[in-house]
Amino acid sequence: MFTSPFFRRLFLPYLLLICAATAAVGVFAARTVYSTYLERQTDALRQNLRLVSHAISVQLAAPSAASTLDPEVKRIGAAIGNRITIMRADGVVIADSEANPPQMENHRNRPEFQQAFDRGEGVSARPSGTIHTDLLYLAQPVEDLDGHPIIGPAGERYYARLAVHLDQLHHNLNVLYAGLATAALLAIVAAGAICFYFARRHTAPISDLTHFADALSRGDLARRTYRDEKGEIATLATSLNTMAESLSSLVDQANKDKAELLTILSSMSEGVIATDTRQRILIVNNAAGKLLGFETSAAVGKSLFEVVRNDQVIKAAGEVLARSQRKLISVGPLSTRHLDVTLCPFPTQGEPQGLIVVAHDITQSFQYQELRKEFVANVSHELRTPLTVIKGFVETLQDGAWQDQRKAPEYLNTIHRHTNQLTNLVSDLLELSKLESQSGQGVAPRSAPVDLSFVIHKAQELLAPAVEKKRQTLTLDVAPDLPELSGNADYIERAIANLIDNASKYTPESGRIQVTAKANGHYAIVEVVDNGIGIPREDIPRIFERFYRVDRSRSREMGGTGLGLSIVKHVAQVHGGQIEVESTPGQGSTFRLKLPLG
Repeated sequence: MFTSPFFRRLFLPYLLLICAATAAVGVFAARTVYSTYLERQTDALRQNLRLVSHAISVQLAAPSAASTLDPEVKRIGAAIGNRITIMRADGVVIADSEANPPQMENHRNRPEFQQAFDRGEGVSARPSGTIHTDLLYLAQPVEDLDGHPIIGPAGERYYARLAVHLDQLHHNLNVLYAGLATAALLAIVAAGAICFYFARRHTAPISDLTHFADALSRGDLARRTYRDEKGEIATLATSLNTMAESLSSLVDQANKDKAELLTILSSMSEGVIATDTRQRILIVNNAAGKLLGFETSAAVGKSLFEVVRNDQVIKAAGEVLARSQRKLISVGPLSTRHLDVTLCPFPTQGEPQGLIVVAHDITQSFQYQELRKEFVANVSHELRTPLTVIKGFVETLQDGAWQDQRKAPEYLNTIHRHTNQLTNLVSDLLELSKLESQSGQGVAPRSAPVDLSFVIHKAQELLAPAVEKKRQTLTLDVAPDLPELSGNADYIERAIANLIDNASKYTPESGRIQVTAKANGHYAIVEVVDNGIGIPREDIPRIFERFYRVDRSRSREMGGTGLGLSIVKHVAQVHGGQIEVESTPGQGSTFRLKLPLG
């Protein structure tokens, strides 16, 4: 309890005030008791002195007073417990209850006698020059019962002095002082206990409320305080409880909103970063780390430039906060990615409180645009050559060459050949477009059970004339127990035919082409092996791209469109399969088409 500053401020001042007040009262009481005690002792001495005066008045009037008075004084002094001294007006002591008068010095200059001479009574508290001890003296003239002074035989006046030893007085006062001190101490203890009780009673609820407020500041919003007091303390406790409930509701709602926000952000493919005005990151999702290349777990609390290593984004962030204007920038390539990054201040109205950075991955769109540009360029190039040839020969014929019986048929054959090439190109483009729209579905259109052996033989029959024209050998090795697969027979036949046609085109005359088919686990595998010119290693990853040719001039002379292998790849994808290739330049190539069974 004493560790509470409020308790100490409430308890100690009141305790000190009570102690000071008790001490003041005690000192006043002690002084009052001392004065009262001296007055009572003086009154007692005065009464005793009157009795002594009456008792010795007769002896003082007799001629033999000096010889008989001293024994009587000693007797009376012993009886009343006071020292008695009788002297004449000239200061000579004639009787004393505790000393021998002849040996005593003249008392004319004693203070109490001087006062008695002047005022009729003298009081003094001082050490005795005769018996060397502290005494309280009271001196008066000796009078009879009627109040007349006693006159001796020689006409001298007498004075009587009574004294009480101050040692006894001090002892009695010390007893009184001890009693007062004990009473004062008990009063202080009782007052301290009462102060402690009331200070603790008033401090306890304040201390509880303080601890409660500290708990709230530390986030312990489930804590409540309950007090039996009434008045302001109860009102304050109720207010704090209400505030805690409101804060708890607000925090729960804020946590719920934050959880929803983080869930939304984590499910987004766009990267989102929220910063304050000093570009210190407040919120970031995983997509932002993946797109911009940083670790999101350690990003919160850091500056934007510490985690995003891109000058465009950092520069744009500073401009947006400075101008309070939204900005869109394109970033890339950034780790093989191309991004659209939108930066805008928040809130949208008023002074900016922070920055929102949204990164959108446009890599696929960028690649599509590049592919489209490349496709248009390739198509234009592929169309330009036959169209130029056709246009040239048509103009030649129009200029009269049609009358030349030797050249005209040759020109017409050339026009026919290039027309067929254009027709094949357009047909392949349409077929490839149709296959691309179906890629990724994993199920071929018009899917039905396919006899792979029958399809391979049909492809062989289709390509047999071209193979025989180049005096090449085409052999088939189809497993007799080859199971059926589910797919589109026309597409599969086209793919196998394209592989055989590709092998024939790039295999010299008298070369060998072998087609094998077998089942291996969950796949049917069709391999087309030739001993042709082969494919360089650096070209293998691109041979399935549209219009890509290892040897462009030779392919065009053979009438190829550059789309055959691309069609094979898309046929495999439509059926949920894949196409593989192995090749060694100068030794030949092996194309492996895998199609799932069932």
